Amino acid sequence: MKKIFLLIATLAFFITGCSLEERRQNALDIDSAIQSPEDLANMANYMNIYLRAYSAGSYVYIPEIASDLFNPNSNYGNRSGGTYRWQWDGGSSFNAYWAPSYYAINHSCFIIEKAGELDMTAYTPEQIASVNNSLGIAYFTKAYFGLKLLEYYCLPYSSANAGTYGIMLVDLHRPNGDIASYPGRSTLQESYDWVIANLNQAETYLAATPGAVGSTVLTIDAVHALQARLALEMGDWDLAISKSKALVDGGKYPLINTLADMPGLWTNDNGKECIVQMWADLAASSLPSSNDPGYHSYNAQSKAYTPDWIANKYLISLYGPNDIRYKTWFEEGIKVSAANGATGVVTLFNKFPGNPALQPTGAETSSHLQKIKLFRIAEQYLIAAEAYARNGADIPARTYLGKLITARDASFDITSLDALSGDALLDVILEERLRELVGEGFRWLDLRRWGKGMKRGDVQLLSIISTAGADADANSMSVSASDHRWVGPIPSEERDANPQIRDQQNPGY
Repeated sequence: MKKIFLLIATLAFFITGCSLEERRQNALDIDSAIQSPEDLANMANYMNIYLRAYSAGSYVYIPEIASDLFNPNSNYGNRSGGTYRWQWDGGSSFNAYWAPSYYAINHSCFIIEKAGELDMTAYTPEQIASVNNSLGIAYFTKAYFGLKLLEYYCLPYSSANAGTYGIMLVDLHRPNGDIASYPGRSTLQESYDWVIANLNQAETYLAATPGAVGSTVLTIDAVHALQARLALEMGDWDLAISKSKALVDGGKYPLINTLADMPGLWTNDNGKECIVQMWADLAASSLPSSNDPGYHSYNAQSKAYTPDWIANKYLISLYGPNDIRYKTWFEEGIKVSAANGATGVVTLFNKFPGNPALQPTGAETSSHLQKIKLFRIAEQYLIAAEAYARNGADIPARTYLGKLITARDASFDITSLDALSGDALLDVILEERLRELVGEGFRWLDLRRWGKGMKRGDVQLLSIISTAGADADANSMSVSASDHRWVGPIPSEERDANPQIRDQQNPGY
């Protein structure tokens, strides 16, 4: 991590391995980069783009491919194969989360420090509000990526795990490569407390930025949505209920409940249900990565479907025939070609079909690009339902669960929930969470949080599924809840560069 942060004239940040005596051409001096609220806002607004970049693409589909929902087509070319087979170590796909998270945290520290150097005595109320908004973005970003690090590199939160390794806590911008100043890993409890503290600061500074449907920037509602998610992760059921219930009951973000409107959520990115939907624009060449790793690949030359990943029978079986999600996100009767010459008719997952407004004119195949939905109100219904159920309050748990289910499937018999309580009710809530959030990067993390382990279900059509080498076993693999791989490895290059964590690798690696 002996790297330095520089701001180039276009306000796009990058990390360079240059020494301190070198400065890249057109780079702004780090000491003079921020001289006004406008400078600070430009830098803080970049974090919205950064949040978009690292809440899309492989950062979303890695935990889906690692879970129990998809199998590889025989022509998948081993793309994400190691992830599917759970073959991660200090140099694996789990490295993807480490460096970007710490880059974002370090960048946020820089914004906070520079805001503190501004002389605000002569600023207008509008300028002061702008500074506060920039600070809110910075503190939110620290909390958001701090939670990501905890989810992938630390044990799940519990009082029993409180003293185990957490993350490196960074509150000072460190551009100088001073190895001796790098922190070691704090405890898990200290790390979660640090995330909470930063999120509380974000709540203070973004208090004057009201939520709006489909907001392209961070708002106070985004803070509350992340607080609810964090509280669920920590088992703070009362706080999870309080934050999620306020968002749901406020009525600002109504659920989509018709088949006609459902495609607009993902195909056209109309922003409905979205607490935050990140900005993207084709003309400005500002686009996120695709959340589709090959769920719905089509070869225009051969006019054949050649997906890398095919939904298994378990996932498909969870939906009723009238569920508007199934009718929108899945396509039945698709003829698929495989590398071994076999063909077969299967159901393909297509939650991310590609927004036409983000596709180049005349494109023969979809790039599967969508505007990134950082928070959706449906997740808050699920948080409220689960938190109430775990708190022993079955009636409100069934109420919030029923509202989401009936919005998605008007034919659902709501009275079937009346007899559910305890573990039986939780099981239905967890299944509904899968039905709603599939493909959005939650599944592996949910399995880990619930501590139930993982068992892959039956494949749709074995003749087209990869059975090469270790894939044969991976297609039906079981992973116990105690397996050390539910916690990712600290990247080897990080441990080599930072002597404070050299001996703080996670167990099993």
